Amino acid sequence: MSPTELKKRSDAGDDSIPFICEPLAEVATKDKKVVGVNGYWYDVTNFIQHHPGGPIIEEYIGKDASQVFQAYGHQGVLKHRKPVGSYKIPKLHPADEDFDKLVHLFHEKGYFITDWVFYIKKISLVLSIWATVFVLVICFEQWYMHYFGAVLLAFMWQQCGFIMHDFHHGQVFRERFKDHFAGTIFGTTLFGISSHWWHDEHVVHHSVTNMVDLSNRFADPQMWEGVWAQNEKLFPLFKGMPLLKSVVQYVLIKIQHITFVPVVIFIGRYDIVIDSMRVERRWFEWVAWSFHWLWMVTLLSYLPTWRQVVLFYFIAASVQGTFHFQLILSHYCKSFYRADEFHTTSWYEAQILTNMNIDTSTRQDWCYGGLNYHIEHHLFPKMARNHLRDAGPYVEEVCKRHGIDYDMCCITEAMWKTLVHLKKAGTHYKLDPR
Repeated sequence: MSPTELKKRSDAGDDSIPFICEPLAEVATKDKKVVGVNGYWYDVTNFIQHHPGGPIIEEYIGKDASQVFQAYGHQGVLKHRKPVGSYKIPKLHPADEDFDKLVHLFHEKGYFITDWVFYIKKISLVLSIWATVFVLVICFEQWYMHYFGAVLLAFMWQQCGFIMHDFHHGQVFRERFKDHFAGTIFGTTLFGISSHWWHDEHVVHHSVTNMVDLSNRFADPQMWEGVWAQNEKLFPLFKGMPLLKSVVQYVLIKIQHITFVPVVIFIGRYDIVIDSMRVERRWFEWVAWSFHWLWMVTLLSYLPTWRQVVLFYFIAASVQGTFHFQLILSHYCKSFYRADEFHTTSWYEAQILTNMNIDTSTRQDWCYGGLNYHIEHHLFPKMARNHLRDAGPYVEEVCKRHGIDYDMCCITEAMWKTLVHLKKAGTHYKLDPR
């Protein structure tokens, strides 16, 4: 039941809804941690370490998590859990009720139902590109055919990344084990990164998009990189570094508007591969990654010289690097929130103000994995991606009605906005940020 429905029943005098607020201190103690969902406090003390989304649940201790909880389709999780108290659901923005209604509308329209024909086509496309890469490398001797294969390999990696993304969002089988198993195949074995590492970070990214918690030295992990600081609220996180590292960091941030494009293109793939595997401890991810390098080494072994091997991988990695802009441009120049600001802002509103849509033709949706409609994806993370464009006009209409900035522009304008924003942030950065 949505917060809006609970509120209506409470206002109507439904005594079965214990809507009287109990102070947090009465249900939470030093040894008891509670999270609020739909007007009820739930004790999650012993559940935190088992939470499928990882430790991000701790960011909602003592806070209302109703909207993010429902966005991830967890409604059935609480049927076996007994509330330890109740509270008044905060009404943070007048648009919340309209977005709750959109969720119901989109369910009625079938936007959350898997289109198996769509995914069969997508998977067939990926496998066809993969096979074509092998054909170009093995069956042709011309160097330009080999390097064309490298470009196709980048497209294959990109599409595997989108399919991994869909599986780990539970948009395909809609069963956790099956989706995560398939996500490991497409993410770790084919794409070449730890899919579960990516999933762990991505859940946090969706739950607290562009949020910075200075007291815990924490920030949205997919929006905080060591080579730049795109928002002033990130500056304090660089405080306290050794002098030499601080000076290097200072120089990098001062020129971040210059280094942004080449770093993303030429270092992006290597960085995400290394980052994902250096902290990975799950044995099955290492097994899957071993299969990735088994087929990669087999493919590279057919190239005639080491020079071609190096150039082949460099071309593939660099072309794939250009695809990273499709996603990071949707966030980098948008609003960032401190933890206290984030939790006193409507979750729906925060998702809209921390995201930007990329305006493209329908024919380009395949190249963006549907994530050119990034606002809709963040509002409804379980929605099938082939319906994100359909949901767009409804979301934009609600935003206009309530005066919320619905940001949508072409890729070149998004790039320009981001570079200008990076330059402005770099100009304000000091050697000892406070």
